[in-house]
Amino acid sequence: MSDLTGIPIISMWQPWAQWIAEGWKLIESRTHNRFKSLEGKRIGIHASAKWDADWSTASADFLPYERRMQTFNFARLKPSVICTALVSSYGPLTPAEGKWALIECETPRFGLWLRDLEQIKPAILCRGRQGIFYLRDGAR
Repeated sequence: MSDLTGIPIISMWQPWAQWIAEGWKLIESRTHNRFKSLEGKRIGIHASAKWDADWSTASADFLPYERRMQTFNFARLKPSVICTALVSSYGPLTPAEGKWALIECETPRFGLWLRDLEQIKPAILCRGRQGIFYLRDGAR
């Protein structure tokens, strides 16, 4: 996919965004329901420069040891859109869905079920924003 103009994009801290691009994380979870409008749409996944300091602890029960070790070797990216995914459905998560979200879902969370991932190489450098944002016209 070369033209992302008009595609809604959400920003995520690393390594959560990279786990989506790798196909390891199949549900993006949030504690709010502001992304319900994305159901049925192809979205961009933006990797922020910020790394979640708690990623290892938060994912420990859900991410196999070898993938946790691989995560330590992920490149420290500049903020960029790294992949797209189709949001196949949206809704509240159950504790059992933590294995696909890579985080506990005892805490009330809403999920975007992702499929048909397409990595973007090279990644599209841009600043992210909270919520849903769009690239300007002419973006690759």
